[in-house]
Amino acid sequence: MPTSNTRVRQQRAERTRSLIIDTAARMFAEVGFDGVSLNDLISATGMSKGAFYFHFSSKDELALATFRVKQRELITRLQADAEPSASASDELCSAMRRRARLIAGDPTMHCVVRLGADLSVRSGPGSEYASFQELGMRSISQLIERGVHTGEFGAHLEPRSTARAIFAWVVGMDSLSLLDSGGRDLEERTEEVLALLIPALRARPSTAPEPPIRNRTLKTNATKARN
Repeated sequence: MPTSNTRVRQQRAERTRSLIIDTAARMFAEVGFDGVSLNDLISATGMSKGAFYFHFSSKDELALATFRVKQRELITRLQADAEPSASASDELCSAMRRRARLIAGDPTMHCVVRLGADLSVRSGPGSEYASFQELGMRSISQLIERGVHTGEFGAHLEPRSTARAIFAWVVGMDSLSLLDSGGRDLEERTEEVLALLIPALRARPSTAPEPPIRNRTLKTNATKARN
């Protein structure tokens, strides 16, 4: 069982780690991964190199940890503010709007967009960063699944593949916002995306139910093979 001294040391280490990550988040959000050196980061924390290296041995390690912590924090804050009684489309709209406001209003949250764009270029399939995308897609997939189950979204939508498409749309929106305005127009671009996305998700009256996207693809391939 940890002694009181051990707990004090653990708490101090956690506070120090949080300080490093919040400092890094602000700097990465402002100038990107390549715009800041490890020495710049160490200097900004006011720590000695030895104390800093106790927590992070490289800029790459710090960048991955910073993105992961802020990504989780962003999703946690979005889920905490969700209205349980809201429809799936209302919850999706609300979450995307709150996301844009949080990223625009909190410098440490903005690193999810800026640092995320940099890490996407630096990482590849099977990388640690690539695995981080699962958290965002899983959250979207759960919303789509609920909407399909209640009949609000089209029965032909497969939650997982639909979530991947929406996630890719959001990533592209973030990238264009960075290029055009440094991320300052993210709320406006979010509204543009929602104006197209929500009508596309909603269920439509149909004389015959459409098969799931995956099944339609299999049938199409089977027909081509016969021909």
